[in-house]
Amino acid sequence: MPNYDLSPDRDGVTFFGTLSAAVTHDMKNFLAIINENAGLLGDLAVKARNGQFPIDPQKTALISEKIRKQVNRADEMIKQFNRFSHSMDHAQESVDLEEMVHLVAGLTERIIRHHEVFLTVTSAPIPCRIQAHRFDLLHLIFRAVETTCEILDKTPEDTRKQVTVRFGSDPLVPEICFIPDTGTASGWDTLFDTSKDRALLDRVNMHVKKADTGSGFCLCKTCKTQ
Repeated sequence: MPNYDLSPDRDGVTFFGTLSAAVTHDMKNFLAIINENAGLLGDLAVKARNGQFPIDPQKTALISEKIRKQVNRADEMIKQFNRFSHSMDHAQESVDLEEMVHLVAGLTERIIRHHEVFLTVTSAPIPCRIQAHRFDLLHLIFRAVETTCEILDKTPEDTRKQVTVRFGSDPLVPEICFIPDTGTASGWDTLFDTSKDRALLDRVNMHVKKADTGSGFCLCKTCKTQ
């Protein structure tokens, strides 16, 4: 057994529960669609067996494709959730920021959709890595996504809530930036100001700064010399 402390605090347990609820809700939707289409195939088979009409190959192929699509979506989500669950097994290590952002974006797709936010993750211009515990880093990125959605909830209803996630180009100071397409939302100056968020930033050895664009913010590696 590892000799490092892997037990999450209560806030971390809440984070785990929030993602678990979102994932299981999506999984239930996938299963409902699969069940519905399996029922349609069954109905076609019964009618064909009773001689009512022959099975339409195009129709059965379409239904089969719908089932296959949902199975693939469910399989990908299970893989993502498995990676997330095992993040609690890891000690501090070198972690790829872009990989972690994509993982959080995939797992929080339903949450983001609920806020009517469109999140785009761009490719990092250089390898973007920091030393951190995976679970804490995922938690911090989740808080960044959650905070961004909450701020954009305050934008006018007719405004498209588009956010682009970008990565820094300085290998010594890796950063993740959340940049909204609209600059009308306020609240970017009072980010991560709770004691829980500050403690989480300290554990991941990162800090928050306002983005150069005027709206949005960046999570940046904190240098030991600071």
